[in-house]
Amino acid sequence: MTEARHEAHERASWAELFFDLVLVFAVTQAAHVPVVEQSWTAVGQTVLLLAIMWWSWVGTTLTVHGIEDSDRQRIFLFACGLCVFVIAITAPHAFTGYAQPLILAVAHLVLRLLLWDAMRRKGSFAHAGTLGNWFNPYTVTVLSALLLVAAALAPPGGIRNGLWIIAVLLAFAGPALLARRLGTVQFGATHLPERFGTFVIIALGEMVASVGSEAAQANLGVVSWGSVVLTFVLGCGLWWLYFAYGFSAVEHSLRTNQVRGTVVRDVLSYGHVLLVIGLVLVSVGARTMVEHPTAIAHGVTGYLLPLGAALYVSAFCFNRWRMFGAATVGRTTGAAVLAVLAVAAPLLPEIVMLSLVTAILLALNGYEHWTVTTGRPLLLLRRAAV
Repeated sequence: MTEARHEAHERASWAELFFDLVLVFAVTQAAHVPVVEQSWTAVGQTVLLLAIMWWSWVGTTLTVHGIEDSDRQRIFLFACGLCVFVIAITAPHAFTGYAQPLILAVAHLVLRLLLWDAMRRKGSFAHAGTLGNWFNPYTVTVLSALLLVAAALAPPGGIRNGLWIIAVLLAFAGPALLARRLGTVQFGATHLPERFGTFVIIALGEMVASVGSEAAQANLGVVSWGSVVLTFVLGCGLWWLYFAYGFSAVEHSLRTNQVRGTVVRDVLSYGHVLLVIGLVLVSVGARTMVEHPTAIAHGVTGYLLPLGAALYVSAFCFNRWRMFGAATVGRTTGAAVLAVLAVAAPLLPEIVMLSLVTAILLALNGYEHWTVTTGRPLLLLRRAAV
């Protein structure tokens, strides 16, 4: 009873929310890369940048989780925020030149060392033996950060991109490699869902901000205003998919699962990064549909809106499978339809594509609302979680 009462009152501190503001800027910087250089390489680089920003945010959030708000914690969050701020400033130039990539890599290394030392002092892995606090998932991310330093010193192009990919994969492998240790760490069931939901809001806000800024600078006609309205409705549909039903499912799973570390790893850390990447891709794709909505999309950005939406909906299927052992038929079907729709991107005017994606998401939300309010069971794709 005491634990439940304590969890019910866990909330993000004001210092954590200030740290989140830095991530708002960081996500904007990462999303700007494929806007300037419209290529699949730029999209891949955006995903890599988002991955280290995400892992930096997750690491900081888990480190301060369960610690009372204090001056020491605030200074720690400010120090982490400064590192992320530097990463965000240099992010658009992470794959060109040498000076700014090196500044980014050093800031990232300092951040990872701060997180590793804080987790070591916190003692969350003391149960794993003498070396438990010295060798934890954060140790792996320090090694990953050293690879980014090497990448900054490598010539731009294939070698640097390859080192980035290896570094990101190594960072994400940390919790999986040390799953047994992570499974015994205690996590609160209220604070973490709220924090990860906040990052989803940040990613949704990027779409509103990017489309809004593009619209504010353009000479909009009637059809363009229609695109603006559709984009906002699309954002509402994306919000509804997560916060109407998804958020409560995550909180319920974390509260009832005997091994909370598994939910934190698979659903929050891995599953939610797919949600965020999907939302950012939607943001980049929607931004190009404001000024010339009747034109047929050319190049990479024309594919990003339906692909991002498909990834976003697919992430829910993965998360539900990991939480409850089965994905819903509705969201699996929706993700498949959106993926197929992406193939037609070069054939349709942008406003038609925007309208179709929005209609699919609204239909999915409407179906789920009807199912829940009428008391009907959700149709599931049965498959045991591993």
